[in-house]
Amino acid sequence: MRELETLSLDRTLRDAARDIDRRTATQEPLAETLPKVLFDEETLAWLRELRGKDPLAEALERWLLRVREHAQLEARRAELTRAHRIQLHAIVEPEQTRLSLSDQLRLSLARPQQRAAYLRSYFASSADLAELVSRLWEERQLFADQLGAPLDSFELASTALAPTARNFLAETRAAYETLDVRDPERLVTVLLAESAEQGWPARLSLRTVSELLPDPSWLTGLRLRPFSLPVARSGSSFLLALAGLGRAVADAASAARSPFVLARDVFDLERQRVGALFGLLPISATFTERRLGAGSSQARDHLRALARAVLADARVAAFRVLLRELLAAGTGAVRRELAELSHGALGFELPREVAGAFIRVRPRDSQRFAGLLLAASRQEALVEAHDDDWFRNPRAIREIRAELDEPRASNPSADALSAGLEAFRARIEPLL
Repeated sequence: MRELETLSLDRTLRDAARDIDRRTATQEPLAETLPKVLFDEETLAWLRELRGKDPLAEALERWLLRVREHAQLEARRAELTRAHRIQLHAIVEPEQTRLSLSDQLRLSLARPQQRAAYLRSYFASSADLAELVSRLWEERQLFADQLGAPLDSFELASTALAPTARNFLAETRAAYETLDVRDPERLVTVLLAESAEQGWPARLSLRTVSELLPDPSWLTGLRLRPFSLPVARSGSSFLLALAGLGRAVADAASAARSPFVLARDVFDLERQRVGALFGLLPISATFTERRLGAGSSQARDHLRALARAVLADARVAAFRVLLRELLAAGTGAVRRELAELSHGALGFELPREVAGAFIRVRPRDSQRFAGLLLAASRQEALVEAHDDDWFRNPRAIREIRAELDEPRASNPSADALSAGLEAFRARIEPLL
């Protein structure tokens, strides 16, 4: 076998990961652009021999598996993208026309009076996409079997995530029932938080979302990479934009670290945690009154709408963790368990024909749920140490920036996730 060296492979994986990110954003094919050493079976065998001998070996293997899985199934994912964004479907409500699934969903968000009709059309048009999703997961399982590496080993930060998701759904059931979600239209309406309209900027840009932060030292010295922003259509748009800013901050803070496979966690847990910490900033009367200029009575209604959206989004995130298990287990598991799981998590049954389509599951989505719980715990500690306006306290900002300068453990324990669940409930439920 030719000579291999861990730091050299680390740089190769860094460049490959960046190329994947860039080409995914621009929808360019990877084709033959990735180095052949990444697909040489000797490379994987060599890393496995290094387990327990080299501190980089396990992280290198996880990143190698992630890159190989992405490259091997690129064509299938491109097919999914075309089915969602390009393929046209004839619909009869709320208008007779031909629209892609993505346009049907976009119009359901933008037109409240016609939301239910567009969503019915979306559900009626999704069967082919759901079939492609099922096929993708079958091929992903074949990929994992061929390489002797469970998908969980490079996509799931903790084995405690699924039990925590089930516990989260049980513990927040009573609070969720107050939202009266019984159909997809109501779920989308709650998620949008359209009535939370106090004091937001008229437009969303990197500048306007950055200006929501009360102190420029949050971003001092960081070179943020551009990231996609949602349309400024509702309160939730700004929560999503702040979460995107948090992930960009985490990326920028880790960019200079070396080696790459330790600086950038393959599970994406840290960037999801920081994203959630930023996204939760507006769930605070102090933030709403001081940063958005709302009076106390306005703030109550504003915060109630945002808290409902965050709770619903968290339950969707928990549902994704468990839906991932069903998709990985195959069509039989989806057929047997989807209706009960979706009714318990969302408040209504999802038909098998939209499994993985209406609520999509991407490889590392489970960390979005974990990151939210860990962010809730961190926020609770920051409030205790620095008061409700911790986000404008220079000491708190320095503390968080110092955390970002060092890699963090990417395997949260069951206890840490459980503590996050309780912190989330303590923050959100009193606002409902």
